[in-house]
Amino acid sequence: MKIKDMRPEDRPRERFAESTNVSLVDLVSILIRTGTRGRAVTEVAREVVDFLEAKEQDGIDFFDDLNWRDLIEVNGIGKDKAVTICAAIELGRRLAYRHKKIELIDFNSPQKVSRYFMEKLRHETQEKFIVSFLNVKNKLLGYKVISQGSLDAVSVDIKEAMKWAIRYKAHGLIILHNHPSGSPEPSDDDINVTRRFKEAAELMEMELLDHVIIGDGIYVSLNERGFI
Repeated sequence: MKIKDMRPEDRPRERFAESTNVSLVDLVSILIRTGTRGRAVTEVAREVVDFLEAKEQDGIDFFDDLNWRDLIEVNGIGKDKAVTICAAIELGRRLAYRHKKIELIDFNSPQKVSRYFMEKLRHETQEKFIVSFLNVKNKLLGYKVISQGSLDAVSVDIKEAMKWAIRYKAHGLIILHNHPSGSPEPSDDDINVTRRFKEAAELMEMELLDHVIIGDGIYVSLNERGFI
């Protein structure tokens, strides 16, 4: 049914004007405004919601990484509508972050870093490479999983990491990853990645503070080993 054929009280925009307790489909319908030939706006909006909910299950922080190009996979969503939806999501994300009252976690030692991530990583069967973003007082602003790899290798996208460092306005970085073998002893690749990150951070006038490798209940700090 087209919006114009609905009773006024059933139209998404009118329902939202009376109460914010409306469905995600209604909210997306308000954003995209129109459907396509033969398809009502609510039908297109339902497909958008289904798409977003399915994609959210695919990985961590999907909405942080959402790009309008992802949304044009949905039939009836072109660039203008996709950009509008992404803008609304970004607005909500920024306002939520701005007003969220959180006590920033102190990351001033590798012990604190390992304690925070140990249970998240020690039982993983794949390597996960994480970059933590810190303020000038070494408080955790946030972190991102940059890469996931096989049992013995991980491909690290340093440019992606630095993009998020800029977004967080980070002063310092702590990188870390897990060794599914359980032993946190650094490999030559681990040391090389550390040096590359240090160089990239310095170019951005940031500081690489540590690279912590998580094993099964134990960790190694490459800063304490003298590699940073």
